Amino acid sequence: MSESENENEKVCGVDLIRWTFRAGADNRAAIESHLVDLGLDVMVVGDGEFHVTWEEPDRDADELAAELWEINGEAFEITQEEFYRFSHLILQPDETDQSQAA
Repeated sequence: MSESENENEKVCGVDLIRWTFRAGADNRAAIESHLVDLGLDVMVVGDGEFHVTWEEPDRDADELAAELWEINGEAFEITQEEFYRFSHLILQPDETDQSQAA
């Protein structure tokens, strides 16, 4: 990661992470319970496909993935999407600055 990308990430910050994955059938309830206990929004659809959203993540995603794999007894693929907070600002000069410039 370049220095400018690293600085940009610090300024914008990850606002939301969305995970999609399938876990072993025997461990789905334990995984869902663990994620809910951490305050994540969890939806399990169809044949056990998890859709997890994590607003303003406050811990390392890799560590959480390792916890889930431990609960499951084996690793599984997780698709991670990150959404960043963007700002749109309009900066206008102060009226006193304009009168002094004239």
